[in-house]
Amino acid sequence: MIEFVLAKENDAPIIAKLRQRVWAETYCDIYPAEMIDHFDFGWHAQQDLGRIRNPGYLVYLITKDGKSIGYLTLKIGKPLILLSLYILQENQRQGIGKQAFALIHRYCREKDVAAFICQCQPDNKPAMAFYHTMGGIITESDDENVESWQNSVTFSFPINEMR
Repeated sequence: MIEFVLAKENDAPIIAKLRQRVWAETYCDIYPAEMIDHFDFGWHAQQDLGRIRNPGYLVYLITKDGKSIGYLTLKIGKPLILLSLYILQENQRQGIGKQAFALIHRYCREKDVAAFICQCQPDNKPAMAFYHTMGGIITESDDENVESWQNSVTFSFPINEMR
């Protein structure tokens, strides 16, 4: 059973560990090896703790049968910003991302938010395909960075176009 549970302070290290693993699985050919090999766990855990404590963010731990398999971070505003949707590779392509989007759509409808946005690294082909499938429309593209791993595209997701 998949659950999206609002993160508590003691979940910050779990979320940082999930990020570290997802980066190693997903971004090994996108981010510089040094970034992955020298992941600053303490710094990331502090960042996650700050977001969990901040009422301007919603942080959900994603669990499957009670085991942590990913997380979702939203920055509250108009538009709402999907900062991260990380799911361990072995749990991808099982409809969990679609469930996350359904949760975001419900939130937007309850709060009268017309759209949400997210940024994606263009070399992350699976994520790019997923966001297109979910109805994302590219509204910006930042591909002029010297380091290609710093490039991003911005997707917008109108709420009335739930897929």
